[in-house]
Amino acid sequence: MKNTKRVLAALLAALCVPALGSCGKDGADLPAATGFSDDFQKNLHQSEELSFLETDAGYYFTYGSLYYLDKDSGRATVVCGKPDCDHSEDSGCNARIGCDYMLTGGDAIYYVGCENEPKEVLSVSTDGAKRRHVQELKFHENTAAQSSWDQGIYHRGYVYYMDDDTVFRVPLGGEKDAAVALWAPENPETAQKTEDGGLVFNPNWIHYTLWADGDLLYFMANVQVEDGSYRDALFRCDLEDLSVRRVWVTPDPEEVGSWERAGVSVSQWYVTGDAIYFYLSGGDMWRGDLNTGKNKKIADTHGETVYGSAVFSDDYMCLLNDAPRRSPTDPEIDTAGALRHYGGDTVYVYGLDGELLHELSLQPLHDELGATLSFDLLFCDESHVYFLTTQWGTPSESSGSGDGVSFSVTTNNRGGVYLCRASPEGGEVQTLYQLR
Repeated sequence: MKNTKRVLAALLAALCVPALGSCGKDGADLPAATGFSDDFQKNLHQSEELSFLETDAGYYFTYGSLYYLDKDSGRATVVCGKPDCDHSEDSGCNARIGCDYMLTGGDAIYYVGCENEPKEVLSVSTDGAKRRHVQELKFHENTAAQSSWDQGIYHRGYVYYMDDDTVFRVPLGGEKDAAVALWAPENPETAQKTEDGGLVFNPNWIHYTLWADGDLLYFMANVQVEDGSYRDALFRCDLEDLSVRRVWVTPDPEEVGSWERAGVSVSQWYVTGDAIYFYLSGGDMWRGDLNTGKNKKIADTHGETVYGSAVFSDDYMCLLNDAPRRSPTDPEIDTAGALRHYGGDTVYVYGLDGELLHELSLQPLHDELGATLSFDLLFCDESHVYFLTTQWGTPSESSGSGDGVSFSVTTNNRGGVYLCRASPEGGEVQTLYQLR
């Protein structure tokens, strides 16, 4: 799913329309890129739509091309540096870096390329002018590296990534054979380090979502629990001795109530300190203690929205009251398990203690952009909530036949895609840049 979205994003970015922000003509106009953290940037890794890296003054992000967003002004710039470039697909634009996922920054921006196999780490200068190969990543033989990369992260000098059922660690810039397997459920060399053995991973979905916080690496995976069902469970790897243990498992609906993916996986989650904060779409906000495995409800969010989506930071929990719909033409029909969420008009901002701090109305965007809108939360920082706004036009129908079967297809036509943000303190909602 993520690879599909990134391919789509790359195609859409070719149509970059600089209507709402400067489609920067020269990367040399960008401020000096300083303040890249050596730690995993937790709050920026909650979206499947865009990849972000934070600096002191702004954010680099990718949506087909590489962009820079200034925090204070909200001005977005294409990181090109090529004089008189129109940033089109055939222009040779420096910003079109073929990025699958950004890892970290410093003297350059390091990212995983999406155009070559096997996967490799590349770098691009912060003005977009120079690129170089950094390292090739190690993968098992006879596995599809393209589909295995989705959840790679960077933390304190190392790149962490998965291949098949294995979690690898390799120094940034290190040799391919320097990669070390930290975890593999069927590998005695790694499984024997697990404190709670006997785990059975879902054979139909061996996939890890990686996370890091301080001296600890986390990964979420789908495992068989005591009642024989499969649920997402969180594992913690101590980066000092590389021991691994399960610290939390998706709760039972009898404990927390029902939600969209009840008893299988939570809707969104975020780890900081000794806690996992998680949201249940159709339910509430919860806090799980990673030392005891116990869960505590911290906000009755089902009173604000039936369904929704959330992003977190070390200070805030932000909830959008969107709802799953059959299609933009059926705005009154809720359909659990729908592929996308449509609508939404309010973002609720909570403290990590569950106190409701702010309500942000998105009605100005409905008034400005019209049509049927969908919103995708990206991340929140100390001053803003960032999200994508997508316009959906009137669906079109087409028909055809194949293998003696006639069929008709309804396509929900995608319109403009906008990068937006809202300020919890002032309530201001800004349309920053039209990405399509």
